[in-house]
Amino acid sequence: MGRLERPLAPDAGPVTAFARELRRLRTAAGSPGYRDMATRAMFSASVLSDAAAGYRLPTLQVALAFAEACGGDRASWERRWHEAARADGDDGSARPAVKAVQQHQENELRAADVRAVLPPPSQLPMEAHPLVGRRELLQRARALTAPSPDGQRLAAPLVISGQVGVGKTAFALRLAHELAVNLPDGQLYANLDPAADGRKDAAGIAGGFLEALGIPTDRIPNDPGQRIGLYRSLLNRRRLLVVLDGVQHERQIRELLVAAPESRVIITSRSRLLGLDGIGRIRLPALDRDESMELLAQLLGGDRVGDEPRACLRLADACGDLPLALNLAGRRIAARPEWMLQDSVSELLGDGSGGPVGHQGRDGQRAPGRFLARLQIGDDALSTRLDSAYRLLTPWARLMLRQFAGSDNPPSVDNVVYESADALAMLVERSAQPVEDLLERLLDAGLLDHSDLPGQYGLTPMARAYALTQPDPTEEDPAPAPATARGQAHARQPR
Repeated sequence: MGRLERPLAPDAGPVTAFARELRRLRTAAGSPGYRDMATRAMFSASVLSDAAAGYRLPTLQVALAFAEACGGDRASWERRWHEAARADGDDGSARPAVKAVQQHQENELRAADVRAVLPPPSQLPMEAHPLVGRRELLQRARALTAPSPDGQRLAAPLVISGQVGVGKTAFALRLAHELAVNLPDGQLYANLDPAADGRKDAAGIAGGFLEALGIPTDRIPNDPGQRIGLYRSLLNRRRLLVVLDGVQHERQIRELLVAAPESRVIITSRSRLLGLDGIGRIRLPALDRDESMELLAQLLGGDRVGDEPRACLRLADACGDLPLALNLAGRRIAARPEWMLQDSVSELLGDGSGGPVGHQGRDGQRAPGRFLARLQIGDDALSTRLDSAYRLLTPWARLMLRQFAGSDNPPSVDNVVYESADALAMLVERSAQPVEDLLERLLDAGLLDHSDLPGQYGLTPMARAYALTQPDPTEEDPAPAPATARGQAHARQPR
């Protein structure tokens, strides 16, 4: 039972009459306390109490929230509010510029009220280490997630893509923690990678976010479309940060995206998600060699790296400057500080030759995947990430990856093997167009990357070593050739 309210003024003006109707509705609902109502209405107890005080006509949103918290019919109370507004000399309309200001002020009021009732969600994972390098890319990401100064362009969602292990999540979290300072209504995070049990659709993601925002379970719509609509409405009214990590495909999140006035959305994916329109995009490359050395110094200590730089250069070369590979290797070496760094690197690589990954050393003993198999710390392994990407490939894409990995092209100075679509088409005796389509699929699977030259693709040492450890796809009957290859000669089986 709520506390007794002061009597309403004796006049029968429209504002007083409307307040009296709100009080009757609350009494019929069992006189719930305003604090209890606040958890359902998402406005503070003081705002709800003021709505029924009779001093002024509450805003439409406050009136509807009050009514719904007491079980009132939304359409009926919206009609009553407009009748009271007309009788009070205010039809509820305003000039566009004034209305925009009013809407912003109401959003601010509502957000402040929500924060007073419920703590804002803070779901961002911690950053394990400061981000190494990426300064220019971070500056570009900040620009892409900022609205235009004149307000004509809202901040669009940002997709951060790149190959397996390139550091997409670390980059997204660094950006997210920076943006979160100016987004006080909370941070929402969803890991959608299947390896992290993240197989969710848009409605499931929206439902989890609504619960995190404090929406009572009985007020979350069962209908997927209505649930997603409620989520988008909240995103439009509040200053929220949303991170969708490890997105698999466009349809998983398309319905969740909105260019909200004051919220920000960050997406990470191995794929470029080219099916999404109206968004910003950044593709992360591998680190440069200086950045790789900086990362190893962070993991192993600057003095240790400075004393044995050649061993660190060998390790960075073997890892292809891939952040995840460097991180796992560095943490593994750091766990044995009593070892000389040179000995640790040689043991990790599997021989003392310093030859590139995927090739045998002088003693001929290093298998292609031996170093890759050792890049594991606890439950985190690079091979697991590569497995998750490889499993989604078609037989023809697996064959193309195997042909690429078995190319006679020597690795470049950065230990990456580069090939053109035309050259790979000659290897499999197919025309260039269907081969290029397969290469683009491998790129969106996170197993290849573009080079600086048009039509050329790069295969990192880690992905190459992984491909060479997989069963030969030609030993199984491949699926029918892609539609774009119809009428062309069958692929030559590699020996």
